[in-house]
Amino acid sequence: MRYSLLFSQRGGGSSVDSSLSIREAIYNLNIDRMVNAACPNAGAAEYFLSVLSKPLTQVEDINYRREILTDMLNEPTLLDGMAAVFKGYDNLRAESEEMMGGIFRYGSSQSAAAMIDCAYERAYISAHFARSVIAYLNELDGLLSGYEPSSPGLRRIKSFCAEVSGDPLIADAERSAELFRNETPENYRFRLSLTHDELLRLKRAELSDISQKKKERFNPLGAIKFKKKEEIPTVVDIGTSAAENADAATAYALEELADYYDALANGLYDRLFGMGNELRFYRAALDLHKRIKGAGLPVCFPTVLKPEENRMHSNGICDILLLNEDKDSSSIVPNSAQLRQGVNGILVRGDNNCGKTSFLRSVGTAQLFAQSGLFVCAEEFTASIRHGIFSHFSSAEKEFTDNDAAGRFEGEVKDIASMLKKLRPYSLVLLNETFQTTAYKEGAEGMKLILDALPINGTKYIFVTHMLTVFNLFGENAGNVLMLKTGEDGEKYKLVAFDPKQS
Repeated sequence: MRYSLLFSQRGGGSSVDSSLSIREAIYNLNIDRMVNAACPNAGAAEYFLSVLSKPLTQVEDINYRREILTDMLNEPTLLDGMAAVFKGYDNLRAESEEMMGGIFRYGSSQSAAAMIDCAYERAYISAHFARSVIAYLNELDGLLSGYEPSSPGLRRIKSFCAEVSGDPLIADAERSAELFRNETPENYRFRLSLTHDELLRLKRAELSDISQKKKERFNPLGAIKFKKKEEIPTVVDIGTSAAENADAATAYALEELADYYDALANGLYDRLFGMGNELRFYRAALDLHKRIKGAGLPVCFPTVLKPEENRMHSNGICDILLLNEDKDSSSIVPNSAQLRQGVNGILVRGDNNCGKTSFLRSVGTAQLFAQSGLFVCAEEFTASIRHGIFSHFSSAEKEFTDNDAAGRFEGEVKDIASMLKKLRPYSLVLLNETFQTTAYKEGAEGMKLILDALPINGTKYIFVTHMLTVFNLFGENAGNVLMLKTGEDGEKYKLVAFDPKQS
């Protein structure tokens, strides 16, 4: 099986499949801007956003990732150590395959000597691949032996590395692979075990022993003395045919050995392949955590519930994009809101630049982070899993001319219609000033019809708007929505309960 730092199961966990809508939400919520500003490593930031665009939909998968992140937060040197070990690991197979592609095989089908050269070169490359993989695993074992991780994911990886390092068969394979450090077969003695059929034709050849020839210093006196013993033959001529057969058998055995090294190396290599890349997700996560904590803002790990519970509760939640404006806890106002099972959505109104969009961003970001196994910038955050996250931000849409409100409204209607077609049960819809460019009454009535349709399949929504008419249209059903406003009693960015009847 393949071990992963992101997924508890091989092939990845179950994730939201509407990745296009998630990427749009990441853009609308300005999460990409926030991540790029907090993470000095551009590659880590890019990979982090790619993982964020596929939020998980199983509580078990979310907890698996969160527990690994907790280990890395508790052990600040663990991430750097693992990154150092895995540097270059993911390129090992590609490098080996490139070297294999450079083997010159011309004439090897006719000449036994050429055949043994090709077979040896392949065994040499395969042995190098196996040696490198085992060395990486031994190094990782040495690193992890100094830690006591609590997450099941890291504990499984630690156990696997310890098993490899202590396996006598793998140690034997590593020792034999160490022999292949010379580039020509003339440096070795090969002992073969041959199997023949009833007609004495060679069926199989295996290397039973391989050893390097000792380089003996030339002694001229010894050579003269040896020459006097002419009665002792120094070379036995076994004939060209027999020599070629011996070379062919050796080549066959070397090919078998190369297959063994390849199978061993690939079997071990695949277990941890891609892990070096996955570490970049945690690199960006730790950078974000440091940035949020450094600003004095609250950080917590959220409670994630099954979709059927269909609720959300936030306490002291903050918009971390404001950190890009060099703000901190002294100037960022936290907010709280609760979506119970019987409440379909949240309506927020208020003046411009009073925190409506910041609240929308804070909840949308928290939901995405929660379903990615991450922390949340809040005192407390509890949310059910959403099978889809959709957003429409009028400020993020295509620019229209000042006198083309009708054209803009038509474009927004098409966008909302497209979103509704993709909507899945238990989704979250985030709407920012949608339909604000048309007549308030016409836009409000159209939006009311849309908001009434969303809860049919368990979807929750948050809609921030200037349109007071939308609030009034709920009438007797006002209890099905949480109505909030900003700017109460001079607290410009604080959300409070809003009763449209008193306006």
